[in-house]
Amino acid sequence: MFKKGLVLTIVLLLSISLLFLTAGCGQKTAGTDENKSQQQEKTIVDKIKERGKIVIATCADYPPYEFHDLKGGKDEIVGFDIDIAKAIADELGVELEIQDMTFDGILPTLLANQIDLAIAAFTITEERKKSVDFSDPYFDGGQRILTYKGSGVENNNDLIGKTIAVQVGTTGEEEAKKIEGANLVQFNQVTEIALELVNKRVDAAIVGSVVAEAYAKTHDSLIAVGGLLNSEQNGIPVRKEDKELLAVVNKVIADLKADGTYDELVKKWFIDFNPEQ
Repeated sequence: MFKKGLVLTIVLLLSISLLFLTAGCGQKTAGTDENKSQQQEKTIVDKIKERGKIVIATCADYPPYEFHDLKGGKDEIVGFDIDIAKAIADELGVELEIQDMTFDGILPTLLANQIDLAIAAFTITEERKKSVDFSDPYFDGGQRILTYKGSGVENNNDLIGKTIAVQVGTTGEEEAKKIEGANLVQFNQVTEIALELVNKRVDAAIVGSVVAEAYAKTHDSLIAVGGLLNSEQNGIPVRKEDKELLAVVNKVIADLKADGTYDELVKKWFIDFNPEQ
């Protein structure tokens, strides 16, 4: 009886030991899996830093926000937005790659994860906020009429029943839709719109106010007329899941404003800007 009891005791102790060992192994496996999961769930900021480069899309036909500078024998995309993009890259400690594309293709490209970020004088709208988040506003503006000299167009009332050129997917297009009896002609590039105006194939265009002024400076036959048709705020669109990158962008905007760099950029691109120099 004593031996049988001893055997049972030993068996019981071994069973308890195995139970603890199994539990310990289970915890170790769970912890290992959790570590692997954490390693796999890298944020977009992690990926950008590992890559050493941030890819930002724009539509470089919108001076002084973004445009092609051909001076000095080379083609360089420059502008107010581009300087902000450079500041974002600097904050992350990486190189900047700018991809130029049509405006209406930027957000789909962003949502398809083919770029990291977009900056192209995007107006913050409720419709766009359904698919993307926006940074804090970084510039206030509005839409304005660009026309050719002698067109007879001086304000939005003169656009009734006229042919208006618009860039696809913009708030300028939305403003033009409000004009009674207007015939809208869509274009992918504002450079195309300017050419249509110069050749008097359309009566007017509706584009960003500072953009209208910039095109008027580079084309003697064009003129920006009337006041602002609306009030807008520009923001930088970010994928909704990229909260960490959004925080970086907002920090950059805040820092630029705090240290005076933002005011310098506004002066450089919106006050002193002369595209012919």
